[in-house]
Amino acid sequence: MDLVRSTLSPLEHARGAARPLLDTLTAYFDSGCVAAEAARQLKLSVRALTYRLERVRTLTGSDPAHRYTLQAAVIGARLLDWPTRPP
Repeated sequence: MDLVRSTLSPLEHARGAARPLLDTLTAYFDSGCVAAEAARQLKLSVRALTYRLERVRTLTGSDPAHRYTLQAAVIGARLLDWPTRPP
């Protein structure tokens, strides 16, 4: 839980809360980091998806392109039902 909270808690301060950005990261990682595929899964334009990824980078300081810690945190968030379920 510490990795999830320390890495992803800045997303809770985003407009619209953490869920849209977490969903974006999940789709991006599940698509093998192919922006066009992730955008299709989310029914977004590639431009909207890349904007969301930039917001993640700005909020967390983690670049999704250098993804390993961020990806581990996203997997943990999925398993722990974060941020829906409190710690």
